[in-house]
Amino acid sequence: MGENKELVSVQNAALTSSILSKNGIDTSLPFSRDIFLMNTMINGAMHVKTIYKQAKALKKGDRLSLLLEPKNKYDEKAILVLDPKGKKLGYIPRVKNEVLYHLMDAGKELFGIVHGGDIGEHLDPEDSWIEIFIDVYMCD
Repeated sequence: MGENKELVSVQNAALTSSILSKNGIDTSLPFSRDIFLMNTMINGAMHVKTIYKQAKALKKGDRLSLLLEPKNKYDEKAILVLDPKGKKLGYIPRVKNEVLYHLMDAGKELFGIVHGGDIGEHLDPEDSWIEIFIDVYMCD
């Protein structure tokens, strides 16, 4: 008897999902959300030749891509940070990248959101050091 109730429950859920989908309602990820993991500064930005131009174009809230760079000769767990146009900004600091690396290596999607620093109108062209702060999130 308990098995029948379970089967009916599964069938009802499938029927409800089917009806909602036919009416244009996405039911694929009903509990999907972005999970905050950490905040950090982007490392190595000063080694990017176009960093002043890129930092000037950034604004708080911009979404940044994070990509594994397994062939990096300095860090086998390197995580590259790309601006909204897909250009290199720098890296997640090595002292903070191990857990993020393992999440990404397992197939999780991580991304950064610009939090502040030397960006947009806050960028001083006379400054010899650029600090860009980001929050790192995981899509789940």
